Amino acid sequence: MSSIGSLPEDFQKCVEFHRHLCPGLAIGYAVAKAALKALDLQASSDEEIVAVVENDSCAVDAIQALVGCTFGKGNLVFRDWGKQVFTFFDRSSGRGVRVSFVGPVPGHEERKRLREKVDSGVATEDDKLRLLELRDEAVAKLVSADSRDLFSVTEMRTELPPSTVPVTTRPCPVCGEYTVVSRMVDKNGDLLCADCAQ
Repeated sequence: MSSIGSLPEDFQKCVEFHRHLCPGLAIGYAVAKAALKALDLQASSDEEIVAVVENDSCAVDAIQALVGCTFGKGNLVFRDWGKQVFTFFDRSSGRGVRVSFVGPVPGHEERKRLREKVDSGVATEDDKLRLLELRDEAVAKLVSADSRDLFSVTEMRTELPPSTVPVTTRPCPVCGEYTVVSRMVDKNGDLLCADCAQ
């Protein structure tokens, strides 16, 4: 089995953020590296780069760790389309790239079969060890692969999502929890949080 210490230092940073090693995180790492290279950029220190992600997989954590796009800064946009597709925009130039994973994930089918055995409680110790070996092999291959073998990268220009602006919050008169005013619901002349308005 490979050691995490043998993997690139910036990938180790992703594992530290995500808290475990997995092929999904390695996909996100490779996506981030491909996007930064295509846009000729370094990680975003504020909102310079916007990432639009079409899934909520482990890959997104690598994008947060490497590219610097986060929900809190408003430069990570989630579209729940279930696709391994990631679009990045450079606010200063207006350039963007769409990075679509075309795979395959090495050893996916065998890992899937072994995962089913583990989950059903019938896996042997050898099965469990093989599952870890396959995970490590997949991660190593994904992290070191040529991005052209894994992704379709398409340059694009489009209208950027707006920059984040400070929001006004106030307590809901029913529950007392602070809520963004623009998200509150008018209920008989009172502005309530969505939970209390129901």
